[in-house]
Amino acid sequence: MGSGKLKELEADNRTLQGEVAARDENIELLQQQMQRQQEEHHRQLMELQAKHRRELSDKEAEHQKEVSFLKSIIQKAQKWFPLFQELVYMEKFCLKVGFNERQTATLISGKPLFYEGELYSEEHNRKFTTERAGFQVVKDPKDKSKLALSINGQLIGEWFKEQFGRLFSSVKRTVEPLRKGKGMGL
Repeated sequence: MGSGKLKELEADNRTLQGEVAARDENIELLQQQMQRQQEEHHRQLMELQAKHRRELSDKEAEHQKEVSFLKSIIQKAQKWFPLFQELVYMEKFCLKVGFNERQTATLISGKPLFYEGELYSEEHNRKFTTERAGFQVVKDPKDKSKLALSINGQLIGEWFKEQFGRLFSSVKRTVEPLRKGKGMGL
């Protein structure tokens, strides 16, 4: 009986060793398969990155070509229309002063614009109010190659200085009596 049991245990042991060997073989196959998949994934990732770099490079080249084309158009426009650059500057100036896009377009087209409201002077760092004044972009009387914004026929820079002078005089008249009054009371 003992030897039958022993043979049975040896058979079970061989079966288990076979299963362990089969599992080890399966584990090795799975590890190899994982390794191949990782390598494939890495290869595909490298291909995608290379493709992405090529596409970026192509887009950049296309962008540079468009920029170059637009620069050449701008250069031609500046040569054909000497005041073109001045119009671009004037557009920025009108927007900065306080006109909206539509009003600025009217002024840039050379048409007069009637406006009532506040205008900002960068030089004086403040807004000044105007009542139904006529505005127009004109050639600068001092330099005909430049444009200027006029308000009721006066260059806006001069108009701002005039408004600031009025404001300063008004403040000065208000402050002087206060100073004299305080000086006497002490």
